[in-house]
Amino acid sequence: MKSFDLQNILNNIIGLHLTDIKHACEMLMFHFDKYAIHARCLTRIIKEDDILLTTADYQSWDGKNDKNNDEWYNIDKYKSSIEGGTVVSVEVNKLCDLYITLDNNVTIQIIIQSGYSHYDEEREQYRFFEIGADDETEEQAQQRKHYVVYNKHIEID
Repeated sequence: MKSFDLQNILNNIIGLHLTDIKHACEMLMFHFDKYAIHARCLTRIIKEDDILLTTADYQSWDGKNDKNNDEWYNIDKYKSSIEGGTVVSVEVNKLCDLYITLDNNVTIQIIIQSGYSHYDEEREQYRFFEIGADDETEEQAQQRKHYVVYNKHIEID
């Protein structure tokens, strides 16, 4: 799979609302109605030329409680101004960096943050998939495709 194929798949979110943003450690999770993107790489959320938060903000913490970090603080602070926007454009470049622009002046930048892997395997950067129903069976869940972007290639799970 190439970046232009991924572009065509990600175009499915154009016109959809960002219904939810969640976080777990240094991963940000975005829900666009029935689709989701889970980003483990450098991710920035920008509003009107101001960086509201990044995944790297997780590293800035009080040294005592891992929930007392700037990523979690800024999500809580800015969540209401990030969510609800409608996707107006999606751009995937040749490196598979992803730029999502919303109509509420929010831009989500998902940047591949690893080069060549020498000491261990390639790392997952982000994945795109359709969200299953709460009552779906394991077999139904297995049939949903996950488009997984690594630092040097894309796989379909």
